[in-house]
Amino acid sequence: SSSSSFPHFNILMAKVSQQNQKVTVKTNNKSNDTTTKVTRKRKSVPRDSPPQRSSIYRGVTRHRWTGRYEAHLWDKSCWNETQKKKGRQGAYNDEEAAAHTYDLAALKYWGRETILNFPVSTYQEELEEMESQSREEYIGSLRRKSSGFSRGVSKYRGVARHHHNGRWEARIGRVFGNKYLYLGTYGK
Repeated sequence: SSSSSFPHFNILMAKVSQQNQKVTVKTNNKSNDTTTKVTRKRKSVPRDSPPQRSSIYRGVTRHRWTGRYEAHLWDKSCWNETQKKKGRQGAYNDEEAAAHTYDLAALKYWGRETILNFPVSTYQEELEEMESQSREEYIGSLRRKSSGFSRGVSKYRGVARHHHNGRWEARIGRVFGNKYLYLGTYGK
């Protein structure tokens, strides 16, 4: 590809794209000068580069619309075309809480030698708790503890409070190709 032949190609395109400037291409014949306006306004980032950080903590990003913090595990060894991370570990109003959640998920997946935001000694109690659970169970428990689940949450699986009318709603996930199958709304 052209970017492998010219290593600075991606950097140049990112700068041109970011500045939204005019680019002039000159040929040997001065009457054939061409000016092209670059209209792309978003910063170009190569697809295989790691995600850009929006937090001081490893594994934590700030959602650009809600302003809430999310904890993610990024691992190139498990990447596929549709999902470039191990999964969201929850949404948090507090950046530090998201960082702790990232640390706990990283400890469960990669062990005590992984790079963390806080000292491993911070998590002695949690390390004992996670030993008795599978990765999926433990990550699920981390997600349930996040503030992303704080509004209208029921103690029952598949039940949540509807955000408009306040009534309880029952849904089941991943049925017949749908993300959710709606089962009905029930009294307060």
